[in-house]
Amino acid sequence: MVRRARSAYAVVGLIISTFAYLILTRQPSTLLTTSLPAELEAAFTSLKKKDVLNRLASNVNMEDPRRAEFDIVVALTSLSPKLEGIPRMKTPSPEYFREHIAGQGIPVIFTDMLEGSALAQWTWTSLRNKFGDVVFENTRQGEYLESASKGGKQEINRVSVKLSDFIDIVIGAREPVEEERELYITKQHFPREILMNDFVWPPFYPSKGLKCYLEPTGWIGAKDTFTQGHFDSKDNFAYQLIGRKRWTIYSPVDYDNLYFVPAKGGLEWSRALNTRDKPSLFKFPLTVNTNPLEFVLEEGEVLYLPRGWIHVVENLTPSLMVNTWRHGPAAISARWIQEDQEELNKLCMSPPTPLSPPPS
Repeated sequence: MVRRARSAYAVVGLIISTFAYLILTRQPSTLLTTSLPAELEAAFTSLKKKDVLNRLASNVNMEDPRRAEFDIVVALTSLSPKLEGIPRMKTPSPEYFREHIAGQGIPVIFTDMLEGSALAQWTWTSLRNKFGDVVFENTRQGEYLESASKGGKQEINRVSVKLSDFIDIVIGAREPVEEERELYITKQHFPREILMNDFVWPPFYPSKGLKCYLEPTGWIGAKDTFTQGHFDSKDNFAYQLIGRKRWTIYSPVDYDNLYFVPAKGGLEWSRALNTRDKPSLFKFPLTVNTNPLEFVLEEGEVLYLPRGWIHVVENLTPSLMVNTWRHGPAAISARWIQEDQEELNKLCMSPPTPLSPPPS
C-alpha cells in the first residue's frame, strides 16, 4: 500500500514537473503583421489616468529614485496585455511607433528598417576593410556564468585584439591559440568617422544623432557566444547586421521570479538565466510563473527592446550586431508622467512639440 502511494506521488510529481517544463520551454511563434494586434493597439486607450496613477502609487517606492524608475516600468507594463509572441512588422510611422509601440513598452522586430542602407551591405570582408586595423582594448574573454551564480557579475578577463585577427577566428578561417579562445567584442565603439557614414538612426524621433541616442556600439562573436539574463536601463535598438541571434526575453513583470542579484556598475544579473539551459525548477521554482518569449533575430532585422525587458542572447552563427540606446526616460513612463515626457521631448523631439496630455 505504501509502495502504491509512493508510486502515485511519483506519477503526480512527474506530471507537474512535465507541465511546468512545457510552460517554461514553449516557444510562441513570432507574429507576422503590418501593425500591432488590435487588443494591443487598444490597450492603453482604454486606461484612465486615475487608474494608472493609483497603480503607480501602490507599487512604486519613491525613496530610491533609481529603483523607482524601474518599478514604474514594471507597474505600467503590468497594465498591458500579455504578449504571446513578438510582432514582426515593417517600419511604422514615427507617430504610430511612439503611441502604440514605445508608449506601451512593446518589443517589436522591424524587418525593413535597414533596406537600401549602406549598413545593410556590411559583410565580414567589408568590416575587415573598414575596421580591420582597429584594436579593441576591452574584449571580453570567457563568460560571467560562475561569478554570477555566486552573487553577481564580477571581474572577467579582458584582452586586446585586432579586429582583422578576430574576424578570422569568428568565421573559422583559423583556429585560435589559447589566449584567443572565448573572445567576445561587447559594447565596443567603432571609429566614429567611419561608422557614422553608414549608420542609420532609428527614424522615430525628429532629433536623431547623439542628442537623442547614445553612440552606437558593436557586438561581435563566434557561434554559441552567450550572454546571460539581464536588462537594460534604456530603450534599446539592436541591428542584426551579419548572422543570426536567438533571444529569449521576459517582461519586466517577471523580475521578481528570476532571482536577480546586484552587480558592479549598478547592473543586475539573473541567477536563474545563468546558463544556456532552461531554468531549473528545483533551484528556481518561481520561474514557473514567468512568460518567456523566444525568437531568432535574422540578418537585416532591427529589434526594439523597451527598457526593463529581461533578455538572454546566444549567437546561432558568427554574428555582428550594432545597437544604440535612446537617452532619457523609458517611453512607457513618458506617456503617463509629465516630467518624463518633458525630458524626452527636450532630448528627442527637436524642435519641441506641444505636450500631448495622457488620457483623462
